[in-house]
Amino acid sequence: MRKTFTVFFLPFLLLICMSVTAQVKTISGRVTASDDGNPLPGVSIKVKGTSAGATTSSTGNFTIQVQGNNQVLIISSIGYLTREVPLGNRSSVNVVLDVDSKQLEEVVVSTALGITRQKKSLGYAAQGVKSEDLNFNHQPNLINALQGKIAGATVSSMGGGPGQGANIRIRGVNSIDPTISGDPLYVIDGIQIDNSTSTLGANQATVTDYGARGVGNRASDINPDDIETINVLKGGAATALYGLRGANGVVVITTKKGRQNGFNINFNSSYGIDNVLKSPDVQTTYTQGVLGVYTNPPGGIGPAWGPTIEEAKAIDPTHPDKLFNNYDRAFQTGQQVRNSISMTGGSDVIKFFSSVSQYYQKGMMPNTNYRNNSGRLNADATISPKIKVGVNMSFNNSGGYTYSADRFGEGLAYWSPRYDVADYINPDGTQKYIGTNNPIWGTATNKLKGDVNRFVGGASLSYDPAKWLNFSYRFGLDTYNDHRFRTAPGPMGITGERVYDNDQGFVGEFNTKFRAYNSTFIATLTSKLAKDLNGTLRIGHEMYNKRSRGIGVLGSQLTIYNFFSLGNAKVLTPTQNIVEKRLNGLFGEATFDYKNYLFLTLTGRNDITSTLTKENRSFFYPSASLSYVFSDQFKLPQYISQGKLRLSYAKIGKDAAEYSPSSGFTPYLALPAGTTGLTIGSNLGNPGLLPEFTNTYEAGLEMSFLNNRLGFDFTYYYSLSKNQIIRAQVSSATGYVTTSINAGNIRNKGVELVLNGKPIVTDNFKWDMNLNFSANRNKILSLPSEIVYGSARGYGNAGVTMKLVEGESFGNIYGSYWNRYYGGQPEDQNFLDKSLPLLIGTNGFPSISGGKQKILGNSQPDWILGLGNTFSYKNFSLNMLFDARLGFEKYN
Repeated sequence: MRKTFTVFFLPFLLLICMSVTAQVKTISGRVTASDDGNPLPGVSIKVKGTSAGATTSSTGNFTIQVQGNNQVLIISSIGYLTREVPLGNRSSVNVVLDVDSKQLEEVVVSTALGITRQKKSLGYAAQGVKSEDLNFNHQPNLINALQGKIAGATVSSMGGGPGQGANIRIRGVNSIDPTISGDPLYVIDGIQIDNSTSTLGANQATVTDYGARGVGNRASDINPDDIETINVLKGGAATALYGLRGANGVVVITTKKGRQNGFNINFNSSYGIDNVLKSPDVQTTYTQGVLGVYTNPPGGIGPAWGPTIEEAKAIDPTHPDKLFNNYDRAFQTGQQVRNSISMTGGSDVIKFFSSVSQYYQKGMMPNTNYRNNSGRLNADATISPKIKVGVNMSFNNSGGYTYSADRFGEGLAYWSPRYDVADYINPDGTQKYIGTNNPIWGTATNKLKGDVNRFVGGASLSYDPAKWLNFSYRFGLDTYNDHRFRTAPGPMGITGERVYDNDQGFVGEFNTKFRAYNSTFIATLTSKLAKDLNGTLRIGHEMYNKRSRGIGVLGSQLTIYNFFSLGNAKVLTPTQNIVEKRLNGLFGEATFDYKNYLFLTLTGRNDITSTLTKENRSFFYPSASLSYVFSDQFKLPQYISQGKLRLSYAKIGKDAAEYSPSSGFTPYLALPAGTTGLTIGSNLGNPGLLPEFTNTYEAGLEMSFLNNRLGFDFTYYYSLSKNQIIRAQVSSATGYVTTSINAGNIRNKGVELVLNGKPIVTDNFKWDMNLNFSANRNKILSLPSEIVYGSARGYGNAGVTMKLVEGESFGNIYGSYWNRYYGGQPEDQNFLDKSLPLLIGTNGFPSISGGKQKILGNSQPDWILGLGNTFSYKNFSLNMLFDARLGFEKYN
């Protein structure tokens, strides 16, 4: 009976099992973007009407199990329009998502080493600027265009002249050594580029020549019209994969790419004028002189301390009826002209973007200008479904005549308003000298002309041997040649002639050759670790190598006063320097995604640097970050669009300046003419130097409301830099002046707040607001001794010193002061109490402290505020930006 039952029902059991099996099948697919064809990671894949779901990998691939054939996949990603895809009998689908222009700001962002990730998965602060926001005001320097747009970033121009540079400092000062640059790392399309400011030839002349002549940094070479987005990585967790070069933050620049929607040509032309916004207030009652006494002909520097104009006219009938406003007379209206044309296009196989740009700027200071001509080609090709290649390259030629804005302003302050500063040439061609040099004559005769040729190029390869595995490699090259030609005429031999800050004239030629290349290999593995847990592992290697060689000759004492050839100079002074550095890094990153709302990222990197000795050059540091999108887990009130918490920790290493562990030689200049020799360098090498480390902690909250009409991003950060590498004074008995040591700790802590709002949105009119607010506080926790890194003298006993003191803040200004009456109370030796009454001397004037100095203020701002407003009506837009820095002092 049992055998009969089995034989009778077995076919039915098999049929039922086959039916159940047929209802469950695995669907695989790939999701790409419609605008550029690139794969989209982190896309949500859900089966409509069920709880089944999956997420695409870094290469855009996914797999998901469904029941039966009549299922529909719901495919969604922030920044893209959601699609519903009926499956039917298909077992694989390839889906293209269209960009949602209303949520474009939430599209995936570029992070470290060219890795793209969904913004909501980032456990650290990263703020971006799009092309249209970057180019509203068409700044000549890319860095200036970031002003007021990034919370926690202080953007400062190096001067008002054309082609002059700018720098950016992110979250305060994290290095005690004032000789170490605090600038972030700049990366363009995955290529690490140089942004240094070379002063070679810019401050070399006679002993009476003052300062550098307004040279710029290399970020000015980048054409802003080529940029698609800029993403600023701030904290240690954000920059950990870049290693020690990213210790001060990273500016990730992505240029425009080709698109597969046909062929397009775009032409942009802009014209702008520059005028001095504000000049010093000057009195117009008293004319030139000293202590009320009129000086004619003028002697010494007494531009406006004489009698009244009426009293002076009685003494000097040639005195004009009113004083000249020489700030208006000295500066001119500057001009900016930029023309650029770009072409973009492509197909499913190859896409390209190319551009040519021309920029010219006429300076507000006379006899200054700047030009920049650039070209770019970006191309991406799909060799096969598994292999993609890309090429990015740009060439740039820039240069012009530059001058120091500070020196020009100082000359104006000394110039007497009794004379017209624009009338500066005598009939015989010499300078009209009135006791001080004419600043316009300085721009006309002391010239520095720069000419830079720069090439930045890179090639990339991506290979997908399997759906869960990707190999990528990128090679980048940054090279430029910076040529500078500096001249000043000597005297013509005319009686009473005065030349400008040099005795017999000079001519100098200086060349800097820079070359750096970096190579990055990354292997990416993605896997579904559990039902609701996905993981991605990246391991890789990076190599960076740079070489800079500067050489120049300054010829002084010209035989023929205006023949600018080295053969016409009686004394030749050579300058030469070579700097080389190599850095290797091994790194890994593991990311975990739980139900697409909880993201954990762990990184580790080991750097090997050539600037430390063999025993100390290899060091490791980790990071961890957590992103929790709680609005995707809990059902929140309808007015809350998104909510996210961030936590991160990172330990970042930093090496020493080149050649710090070793002692070297330098040319010995105090020798008779025709004799050469070497002497020991001023810095004593320290082979025991160790790397310095910075521990950073960060917490943040991001929320948006009312269908993303209103949102904020709040961040608190804390960083502690230990074992700092600083230059310390040593005993002169050693034969050296300084040595590099590990000593000193500095702390930074602060807050950042970003507010975004759309107060008005209609069919034809839209108002967008963006507010960036930040505050940073730093303190030097330990230091073996005071370090002086700047000073300025004043008249009489006035003067200030910039120095680092244990227990105080970076940027403190120490200076002489008016003595105060303390009434028997103990006097604070560091800070000046300005509320106390002044002590009056026997001469009836307040008494000065003499050589004693106290803290008068601090050069770092207490608060930084940027407010941007964009008003759009149909095809017209108006942008207004306010940038404010509050609570800091400067010494005049």
